[in-house]
Order: sequence, then structure tokens, then C-alpha cells
Amino acid sequence: MWNIWTIQIQINMKKHLLLVASLAMLISLNLSAQNERTLMFECFTNTSCGPCASQNPALDALINANGNRVAAIKYHMSWPGANDPMYLHNTGDNDARRGVYSVNAVPHTVVDGTRFGDVPSGLNQNMVNNWLAIESPLEMRLSTQVDESANTITVNVMGRATSNVNGTVKLFVGVIEKEIHYTSAPGSNGERDFYSVMKKLLPSSSGQALGHLEAGDYFAYSYTWELANVYNNDQLSAVAWVQDPTSKEVFQACRESQSINPFYNNEAGVFNITNVKSMICSGVAQPKFELCNYGSSVLTSADIEVYVNSELVKTIAWTGSLNIFEKTTVEVGEINFPVAENNLIEVKIASVNGTVDEASSNNIATLEFAGTPDIAGKTLKLTIRTDRNPQETTWEVKSMTTGQVVAQGGPYEEPNKAYNEIIDLNSDDCYDFTIYDAGGDGLTDGTGIYGFKAGSTTLFSGNSFGYSESNEFYYEASVGIEENEALAIYPNPTTGNVNIFCDGEQTITIYNMAGQRIYETRANGMFQIDLSIFGTGIYAIQIGERTQRVIVE
Repeated sequence: MWNIWTIQIQINMKKHLLLVASLAMLISLNLSAQNERTLMFECFTNTSCGPCASQNPALDALINANGNRVAAIKYHMSWPGANDPMYLHNTGDNDARRGVYSVNAVPHTVVDGTRFGDVPSGLNQNMVNNWLAIESPLEMRLSTQVDESANTITVNVMGRATSNVNGTVKLFVGVIEKEIHYTSAPGSNGERDFYSVMKKLLPSSSGQALGHLEAGDYFAYSYTWELANVYNNDQLSAVAWVQDPTSKEVFQACRESQSINPFYNNEAGVFNITNVKSMICSGVAQPKFELCNYGSSVLTSADIEVYVNSELVKTIAWTGSLNIFEKTTVEVGEINFPVAENNLIEVKIASVNGTVDEASSNNIATLEFAGTPDIAGKTLKLTIRTDRNPQETTWEVKSMTTGQVVAQGGPYEEPNKAYNEIIDLNSDDCYDFTIYDAGGDGLTDGTGIYGFKAGSTTLFSGNSFGYSESNEFYYEASVGIEENEALAIYPNPTTGNVNIFCDGEQTITIYNMAGQRIYETRANGMFQIDLSIFGTGIYAIQIGERTQRVIVE
């Protein structure tokens, strides 16, 4: 029999079931939620472009009218005026984004990569409103920090997919100067005020690969740039966007926020492994890496593991105090490992603040390096083209076994001159070659460069290395002559006479298989010799730095 209490219970149960169903629906909606879109405006202009001067004010007004819902960056081009200073400040990045969209006329504005690409006068608020109504599968956050003493800006950007993102995407970050005002126009179109001017693309114009993002996937990065060609540091800011480089579609963009609410409480990242030579034969390294806090909780501890070629070589129990976006350099200390032809160092976060890191996508940093090839019986030559400060450049070769310096050179006297150094080594060993620059800018001050060769093979080279750069190589001094690329020597095999063709005047040296020099001469063009006078056997004929075996029957 139904009574008032039974009816009340039934009503309460229905309310409870309705509440549960509503909560379930809210949770379901939240898991697949999308986000308000921030449009990405990429604008191409020039200080001597007449239509740019007439259309930029309306474009800037449209961008400003939409506040944080529009992120903008302006690339200055090399035409019609070749002396646009904001183009000349960073020609590489400006040209790179021009190439992405095949821009061949200015003014030109691209919105979200694919929504619009034409003269900015074709844009209006109704179009912007329609695009803003399209939800984004990503949420993104960005902040910047300018360090006046270090003359750098650091951009911190993080994002999370709330639903699947189509395509394989990249993250692009642009440092901008929000306002630049000239007292007199820098070009012929009369413009003196410029906005959202691109200063640098980070980590480069190629972007940061994110791969395919699915719902729940997360990323966080910090990039630091040493300031260059900035008019006013107080006007520095940044924008970021996620784009499919194939389809050009931009899925989300963001502008700088003064404060960021992180996605997670306990979240850290490792990146930028350094202090590891690109070639190693000793099986010893002392790597460093950067640790950054991306969580809302202060990072006070982290357990970190270091692997080489998948073998655990060291564990680190780091302690300290890092607020959000603060980072520190962690020194691993010496590690030892067997060297393979190709090698991989991995630094992995095992835990943070005594618990599991809430986001694992940035918990591993990697660095590849090569095992050194065995060099036998080849001439070692170092070529250095000095920069404008030759007195800053020195170098040394050191035994990794004894620590003894076995060869050294510099400083040099003449700027922009090529110096050739022959390095004689008498013992089989793993050696370290280090080049130094007292000025801290490598050989980049001018046209400087160095190359270290074994025979005709360049082992390593470079010019941008700061104060120093080191690499290792293994040299066998006690073996016979090593054969390399084929020479113009015929017939081979021979019963005696061989014809040798020299490209210009060359030294011809003949060795027996014990490595003993048995004949040497200078020749230019065609040269003939009867090898039968040395008896049958195998001989090595060296012309310059190239060697070939010849059989005498």
C-alpha cells in the first residue's frame, strides 16, 4: 500500500538519480570539453609598402578590439624596400614564415593558417566573430621573464589537449616587441609606429615537434633567448601557436598572461643535456642538464635516473627549491660506460616531491653522440681559419689515458687567415682535441672556422662553440698503411710497371706491408715505376693523403 512516506521516498530517489545522471553528464562533458579559441594573426609588411601604411591602422584596430582572443605577430619583408630595419634584424625567421605561406606580396595577413590569407583590408569583425565561435581542442598558457642583467628573455609555454587534435603538429613561439616608435619613418611609406613586431622564433623557425596529440596529452617548454636588436625591453612579450605544418591549420594560439595557473601541482621537466662531446672513445662523460618546475607546488626534491644505451649508470637525489618556471642546472658528475658506434644518453625523472610526476610527457631528455672511429696510419691535420681576433684562439691534443698534452697550438697572429697544423702522434690511445676561444664567442667573429681531418676524412669541425669545444678520437700509430679511396694507378695487379696519375704536383711514397717507406719521389701528371725491383707482394702507394694497395705478381 502506498502512503505519504513511500511517495516521499520515491520522489527523493528520483531526485537523487537525476542528480547522479546530471553529474555524470557534466563529468562526461568536461572530459571532452573544448576551449575558447584564440585566433592567430600572422601579418606580413614592409616599411616602404604604401598599401601597408594605409591598411595597417585598421588591422591593428581589429586586433586590439578583440583583446586576448587574438594573438598577433608581424613579419617584416625585404621588399619593396630592401632596408627595412625590422627585416634586417632577423632575416632568417622572417623569410622562413614567408616561405610557409608562399607570400609574394605585402600587405598580407594569414589567420589561423588556413582561415584567411590575403590583404588585411578583406578582414572584418563579423569574420572574426565567426572564427572565434569555433571551439579549440587545446588550452594553452604562456608567460615571459626578462632578465636585464643576463640580457635574456625566457618564454614559458604549456598546453593540454581536451580532445584529439588532427594531424601531426608543432609548437611555434614568437618573441615580439609590442610597440616600436620611430621619430622619423625608417622607410618610404611614412609609417613610424609598428606593433607586434617579430624579434625571434623559438626554439627556431622550424618549431617544436609535438607529434599527434590526443585528449589528455600535455606539453610544457621553456625557451631562453639572448636579446638582440630590441628597442625597448619593457615592450617585449611573446605569442605561441600549435600548427600542423603540412595542412597549415592552426588549432590554438595564446598571448602572454601575467600569472599562470598550472595544469598540475607536482610537475617537472628535464631538458637540454650539455657538456657531452659529440664523439667519445674514452667511455667517460660529465653531463649536465636543466631541471624546471612546471607545477603549482614548490619543487623541493626529484629522483632522477641517467641511462647510457639503456643501461642505468647513475641515480641522482636532487634537493632544492624551485617555484613555478624556475629552473636550475644539475651536474651529473662523472659517468662511465661502454662506447658503441652510436650512443644515447637519457635523463629521466622518477619522482618529484616524493610522489609521481602528474605529467610524464617532459620527464625524459635525450642526447645522441657518436663513438669515435679507429684512425690508423693517416695524417692528422688541423685547419683553422682565424676570425677577427686570432689572438684568442688556441688548441691542444691530450691523451685520455695519461692526461698529458701531446700537441698544442696558437694563439695566432693574422686575422681571417687559414693555418694548417700537422699533428704527429706516436702512441695508440684515445685522445681529446679541444679548441679554445678566450673571447667566449668561438670563431664566429668574422669568417672563422676549424676542421680536424684524418687523411681526407673530416672528423669534426665548427665555429660556434663559446669558450671551448672538445671531441675525442682513437689513433693507432703502430699499424701499417691504411687504404682509402681508389687512385688512378694501373694496371693492378701488375707484373712490374705501374702508371700513376698525379692531379698536379704530388709526393708519391711507396710502403711495404710492414709499413716501411721504401721509395719516395715528386711527380706532376703521369709517372711510371717498375715495382718488380722490390719483389712480388703487396705494396701501398700514397699520393698526397690518399693511399691504394697494389699487387705485384
